[in-house]
Amino acid sequence: MPRDFRHQGNLYSSYNNHHTYKSLIGVASNGAMVYVSDLFEGSISDRAIIEKNGFLDFINSGDLILADRGFTIEDLLMAQAVLNKPPFLGKRTKFTPEEEFKTRRIAKAGIHVERVIERVKKFNLLRRNNPLSLSPIADQMVFVASCLVNFQEPLAK
Repeated sequence: MPRDFRHQGNLYSSYNNHHTYKSLIGVASNGAMVYVSDLFEGSISDRAIIEKNGFLDFINSGDLILADRGFTIEDLLMAQAVLNKPPFLGKRTKFTPEEEFKTRRIAKAGIHVERVIERVKKFNLLRRNNPLSLSPIADQMVFVASCLVNFQEPLAK
């Protein structure tokens, strides 16, 4: 935990309930990681990471992006790519058959993404609390772990 209170607040993630960093990882349909952003302080929003890291520069016309419900970046894509998110129930009690089918397909693909992220996190290099003295090379640590995950047995065939 940093001694500087401002830095403490920036690193604190209310989602994880501790001080952390965040990274954006792009995963192709075959399970290979195709994009790894630099690290950001844990308090940053997912949308802000998308805006700041240059990910949008790699999006091609017609690309399909799979995201969680809370990933509200449609306006950032500027009709360049299609954002595929699970539907919301809202005030309804159940999905339509089409929405249920879409939710299942997205969940099936999302499992691969979660497994890839889990593989990165399992590296001992990233599993423990690292001292702040490693902060200057933390981006490289995540990048190397991500590259090594791509050399593991594929998740999808």
